[in-house]
Amino acid sequence: MTNLIENYDLQYDKNELGMWLDLSTYCNAKCPQCHRTNADGLDKADWLPLIQWSYKEFKDMFPKETLSHITHFDICGTWGDPIMNKDIFLIVEYILKFSEAKVLVNTNGSFRNPDWWWDFGLLGKDRIEVMWAIEGITEEQHSLYRQDTSLKLVLENMETFSLAGGKSQVFTVTFKHNENDLYNIAELVKSHGASDIFFVQSNRFYENNQFKFIDKHGMEKLLEKTSRDDNEFYWRSWHLYDEDHMQKIYKESKLGDNHEAAQ
Repeated sequence: MTNLIENYDLQYDKNELGMWLDLSTYCNAKCPQCHRTNADGLDKADWLPLIQWSYKEFKDMFPKETLSHITHFDICGTWGDPIMNKDIFLIVEYILKFSEAKVLVNTNGSFRNPDWWWDFGLLGKDRIEVMWAIEGITEEQHSLYRQDTSLKLVLENMETFSLAGGKSQVFTVTFKHNENDLYNIAELVKSHGASDIFFVQSNRFYENNQFKFIDKHGMEKLLEKTSRDDNEFYWRSWHLYDEDHMQKIYKESKLGDNHEAAQ
C-alpha cells in the first residue's frame, strides 16, 4: 500500500514525490464491474464525461523544474485506459527526457498494435513498466470480464513491448470461472514476456456473491465470486521466473480438481 505524504514540502525538497494520474476517461473495454461501466448494456456510465489530458496540459502541469522532484509516475486506468489518451506517447517521452522518474502504465492492453508497442518499449526500456490485464487462457474465459478486448492482441502487444526492452507485469482479477487456471495464466503470460503477476479477488458483487449484467448484445451474463480464501496469496507480486513462486501459484490453483497444468 502506498504511504500517504505527510509533509509535501519535505518530499518535494528530497525529490521523492510519486504521482498517481488518470490521463483519460476513454476506454475500449466494457468490464462489467468497472466504475465507469453501466452494467445494463455495458455502455459508459451517463455521469462520466469523456475527457483526456493533452500533451500541452501535461507540460503546463508538470514543467521541467517540477519533474526533477518526482521519482515515479503511476498512470492508472481508474476511469479510463491511459493508452486511449491520444498523447500518451508524447507525455511519457517528455517524462523520460526531462527527469529520472520511472513510469508505470496500467492498461487492458487491447489497444494499439504491436508496432506501436515496440516503439513504446524502445522509448524507455527498463524505465517503463506496463501492467497488463489478463483474466484467462482463452478468448472466452478472458473476455467474460474483459468485454470487448482481444486476448490474442494483448499477448502480441505484451510480447512485442517486452522484446523491445520494456518490463511487463500482469494483473489478474480472479473469479469462479478462472480460479482453477491461475497457474495456466501464469505460464501463458510468462511465455509472452511477463516477469511478474498479481492476483486480485474482485469484491464488487451484489448479493449471493454474484454479479449479473447485460452485455452489448442484450444477453444476461453472470460473474461469480471466487471460492478461494482472501489470503496472503493476493495483492502481492509473484515472480514468474522463481520456481518457488510458480509452485505456490500451482498449489493455489488446485489444478488437480478439474484442469491440467499448461505444458
